[in-house]
Amino acid sequence: MFLSKAANPDKEGLNNTMKTRIISAMVGLVILAVVLIFFDTLLLNAVVAFISLIAVHELLKATGITRHPALTAVGISLAAAIPMAQLGVFQRFLPVVFLFVISLFLILFRQHALITIQQVAMTFFFSMIIPLFFVCIVFFRDHYGPQQGLFYVLISLCAAWLCDSGAYFVGRAFGKHKLAPQISPKKTIEGSVGGALVATLLVFPVSLGFQWGMAKLGYNVTVNFLALGITFPLFCIAGMVGDLSLSVIKRQFNVKDYGKIMPGHGGILDRFDSVLFVLPLVYTVCGYWPLVSM
Repeated sequence: MFLSKAANPDKEGLNNTMKTRIISAMVGLVILAVVLIFFDTLLLNAVVAFISLIAVHELLKATGITRHPALTAVGISLAAAIPMAQLGVFQRFLPVVFLFVISLFLILFRQHALITIQQVAMTFFFSMIIPLFFVCIVFFRDHYGPQQGLFYVLISLCAAWLCDSGAYFVGRAFGKHKLAPQISPKKTIEGSVGGALVATLLVFPVSLGFQWGMAKLGYNVTVNFLALGITFPLFCIAGMVGDLSLSVIKRQFNVKDYGKIMPGHGGILDRFDSVLFVLPLVYTVCGYWPLVSM
């Protein structure tokens, strides 16, 4: 009898944690719904800017801006790739980057005894990459229009979150082989494959619902289901890579969560880590093979 009672607090604690996660997720979904309703307004830009700001802050706080030699290779690759882009893309953006770099070096000049060039480089990397990936949400709207853009955002969120949820339940039921035990011990190969399959199956009714909803609103939106079925698993894989990439940083710096802004889930990056990598891939792929048309 005593042992039975002693086990109850743990069970209650688990239930309370799950309730917190569910409530937090519901609140997040309500906020997401409001943002999507005002998709074709500056509210979307403001929310993306806010998410990017919080995400960068969380990442800088978690890492402490440390050094790592392998970053040199990545930096060289990036430096070689940027000049290959068309000049028009950077004509308005380059002055902003220049001012940002100058500001970083002025800080380094003044506090060189306390701040290292590695910390400056990490700050530059995180502060550039996070917003550039998140801003794809705005690019979807501005490039494809509010109706098609909304669909691409929805697909990106589905690839990240449906796959993550599917992997959790499939992994708990059938998971035996660890995917990356040193990075994310709870993730399994079975869960990852199952999550991608579950997400791919569920995205079709979601897309049908979107197509039907747009028709009710008077918009003739047609989803390319063949292209969706072929490309969506790739989006799921990108989401997994994003999840593991941000998990690596947490592991290296002994951080459990990136923040506490979402009770039960952690910080913005804890919830959007997989979305972060899906967005630019969807934007790139759809530029060559559209998933929706009007």
